[in-house]
Formats: sequence, C-alpha cells, structure tokens
Amino acid sequence: MKPKIIVHGGARRSGNNESERKTDVINACKTGYEALLEKDAVEAVEIAIRNLEASEYLNAGVGSYLQLDGRVRMDASIMKDDLSAGAVIGIEDVEHPISVARRVMETTQHVILSGPLATDFAHSEGFPRFDPRTKPKINLWMEIMDEFRQKTTYEQIFHVDKYLKEGSLNLGTVGCVAMDANGNIAAGTSTGGLKMNVPGRVGDSGIIGAGTYCSKFGGASCTGHGEKILILCLAKKVLNYLKHKRAGNAMDATKYGVEELNSLQAPGGIICIDQEGNIGYAHNTAMMTMHYIE
Repeated sequence: MKPKIIVHGGARRSGNNESERKTDVINACKTGYEALLEKDAVEAVEIAIRNLEASEYLNAGVGSYLQLDGRVRMDASIMKDDLSAGAVIGIEDVEHPISVARRVMETTQHVILSGPLATDFAHSEGFPRFDPRTKPKINLWMEIMDEFRQKTTYEQIFHVDKYLKEGSLNLGTVGCVAMDANGNIAAGTSTGGLKMNVPGRVGDSGIIGAGTYCSKFGGASCTGHGEKILILCLAKKVLNYLKHKRAGNAMDATKYGVEELNSLQAPGGIICIDQEGNIGYAHNTAMMTMHYIE
C-alpha cells in the first residue's frame, strides 16, 4: 500500500493570513509524509499535527485563541484503526496537546483526561511547562475585552457569539489523517477552541466520534462549528457512510458529512482516508486550508 496523508488547518469564512496558513499546512503535510515512509500512521499524524500546533497562524497549540478569562485551554484527540484512542480537553501549559493525547492512549486505561487532571498528567509524564499565548492573540483578546466590558457577566458567558463582529469568528481547528505502507490508518485533531471561549465549554475536537474517528473503514477529522459537529457525531457518521456502503469512497463520505452540516446550517469541513486509500475532503465554508500527498 502506498502511504498517503491529508492535513487541514481549519474551515473558515475569510482568508486573512491565508498564504501563511497554507505554507504551514503544506510543510506539516510534507513532514508527516516523510515520517510515513519509515514509521506508522499514528506517528505521522502526531508529527504533522505537532507542526500545525507550532504555527501562530492556526488555532491550535501556540496559535490558540485566549479564552474569556485570558487563559489558553486546548483540546486534542487521536485514534487508530484498531479503535485505540486518547484525548485531552481543556489542557493548559503544554506546547503539543496532540502528544499528550497520544500518551493518554498508549499509557493509561482512559480515553479522555480533562482540565487540571490532563495538565497534571502531561507534566507528570515529562511534558515541559509551556505558555502558548502569543502577543498577537493577547492583543486580540485585549481588543475584544474592551467591547465586552460594557456587557453583563451573563452576556459575556452565555452569549459571546452575539457580540463578536460578523465574520470575525475564523474557525481554525487543525487535523490530519494518514495511511501507512501496511494499510494502517490513524486520525487526529487539535484546537484552541472558539475565540473568547467560555472556560468549561467543550467542543468537538477532543471528543472521539465527533471531531475525530478511526476504524478499519477509514479515518476522519472535522473542523467547524463544534456544537453542531458534536450533535451529529460527525466523524463517526462519515465512517458509517463507508461502513454501510452508503458512500463508495472517502470523497463521497465527506460530501455526505457536509450535507449533514448544511441541514443544521453549520459551517465546517471534513477530511478522510478510506480503507482503500482514497482521500476525501469537503467543506461548506469559503475555504478550508488543506493539503494532501498520495
């Protein structure tokens, strides 16, 4: 089987810094593919996503948005086609959440660790403390907080989306799906959450079956409106299209997945590789930064 990999840097409405995003996504894809030539699919997925988490132009790792309280909390998940899975939700003070998610998968009896427990686990496992906040994201947070100071605490917590400028909410979750030379498949997703995320809010990226899913039928990673992707269990649904032969290949399956998003008027996108090695991708936003090699 010829190795193949697909990487995304998020679905979004506008193209600010798109050239920088595209460059970082292409480089991450190439680095992941180089790993695939010698290593297995899960290794390639982790390596590619670590590269995406290192980009200040993407919403994961060092590019993460600050939450409403000025802190960065990140989610990530990773899964293999043998149904092994690991995830972290609301993790802080680490550089690469995807690597912690993989450590959860490979060294614990759990699937998901969240909040301070996830952070404590990472540091106890030797992941160094790291502040992912960047100056541009801090400045953005301060700018938005100037608007929010006129709102009540209730409005800030539960109706954040109403007070963000139209079109300013660029969804930038990152993800990767890879197939190695032995036909093994892995998928992963990582995010810094919504802009001005409410502390405690959980999106789809750290949830197995929603933002990420992988089985013998293929692997998928999603990006977009986290609440709607959660409701749809979208990544699992895309794989079910392949499992039950409602879709003939990965491309058809992702298109059906986007139809599910359309039914809820939710923005987003999906990448996928099926068990035959076909690559698929679809989105209903103005753009989805992505790249693949096969």
